[in-house]
Amino acid sequence: MYKMIVLDLDGTLLNDYKEVSEENIHAIKRAYEEKGVISVIATGRPLGYANEIGKLCGGCFTNYVIACNGAIIQNTKTKEQIHKVAFTNEEVRKIRDIYAEEKADYMMLYTDEKAITEAKNEKGLEEAGISLDKGQSKIENIEEVIQNNPQLTNLLCLIGADTVTLERILPKVNLLENIESSVICHYLYKSEGGTFASTYIDIMKKGCSKKNAIQILADKLGIKQEEIIVMGDGGNDLPMFECAGLKIAMENAEDYLKEKADFVTASNNENGVAKAIEKFIF
Repeated sequence: MYKMIVLDLDGTLLNDYKEVSEENIHAIKRAYEEKGVISVIATGRPLGYANEIGKLCGGCFTNYVIACNGAIIQNTKTKEQIHKVAFTNEEVRKIRDIYAEEKADYMMLYTDEKAITEAKNEKGLEEAGISLDKGQSKIENIEEVIQNNPQLTNLLCLIGADTVTLERILPKVNLLENIESSVICHYLYKSEGGTFASTYIDIMKKGCSKKNAIQILADKLGIKQEEIIVMGDGGNDLPMFECAGLKIAMENAEDYLKEKADFVTASNNENGVAKAIEKFIF
């Protein structure tokens, strides 16, 4: 019997317009109310954004959220941070040097509540799918932020206009000490202004991953691996497959994730989360 469902946000629970469908909300609520199965958000997004999505879902995400790719686990009711990992200023500077040397488009620094970025202009941010009105803000110099707020950074993200740039950056990042191995990921966002896509690398502190966060939370709640369902679509979701009893990939997922999955559900635009819950919970 499954007791916990862990859900990625972008490309999984959220459709391409960054909305949660009524079908997905209904399925999550029904799983909890009828079967006692809790659903937990596990996202690379900042904690503030994850909590906002939880509120949009009418509180059907019960008690816990995993943010910044596992750097933070929070009890959403008490606001207690069960787990937190942060970079040192020196580690942030080393990554920033690589970003500047290879001329990636943007570097984003994730804190507890928001994402901060060095960016040339707001139009460029929008084209990269970065929304400034959802807990994210633009600054001119990340150095000023880390000087004033030591050990503030939970996650770093390098965004490039093309995969070639990030393919040059990736091995340099992965050679750094105290850094979790990274992969190149893809992001898709639709709005009235059009469809925007970007390519990026999420950079986490050593030992920080969705997988580790799920294991910490499961141990706290007394939930076994075989009682956990995970659903995802991208590179940062692959580690959490290792701590699940049932691994589900979205139809829109990266091919390598589908190959590792036990089941491929419908896409994020076709209520894939709800369809998987109906199949495996009911």
